[in-house]
Amino acid sequence: MEGPSTGINSSEEIKGNLDRQVVGEKNCPKACGDMSQKKVRFDQFELDFGRFQLSRGGTAIRLEGLPMQLLMLLIDNQHTLVTREQIAAALWGKDFFVDIEQGINTAIRKIRIALGDDFVQPRFLRTIVGRGYCFVAETVTEPDSEDGEQIMFSAEELGRAVMAAAGLDPNDPRGSREG
Repeated sequence: MEGPSTGINSSEEIKGNLDRQVVGEKNCPKACGDMSQKKVRFDQFELDFGRFQLSRGGTAIRLEGLPMQLLMLLIDNQHTLVTREQIAAALWGKDFFVDIEQGINTAIRKIRIALGDDFVQPRFLRTIVGRGYCFVAETVTEPDSEDGEQIMFSAEELGRAVMAAAGLDPNDPRGSREG
């Protein structure tokens, strides 16, 4: 009898969870146009979904479109196997004819290079041979700005800001000059 899972620590655990955890197309940024403003932090990295940008310690890391979409898909499905078929459907669709296997391999390689990850001792992306990939690092998601705290200004503060932006002195709203 199988005991409760304590986390994803081995390929066997991931394979054991395959029937319980299946990625749907709804989880793909491209498939549903989900370009939310959320930011996800893991290790020393931050992935800004809205800006489509990966950074490390505040410095942008170059990552092309398909590898970036794949990284977003894997992070959205953290600790869940994402099969090669699901990746192909999410990134290319069903009616696209390219060497999908090579495309996935290239995208994974570029993600690993960008993250400094090692396929033998993975810290971020674990390969499930013949099946797919799993993002295994712990993440912290920052709420998007619309869901987070809103900054409020009083009418007076807003008026002063508008006047200053227009080049007027907020302390002399009528522009009277003593001379």
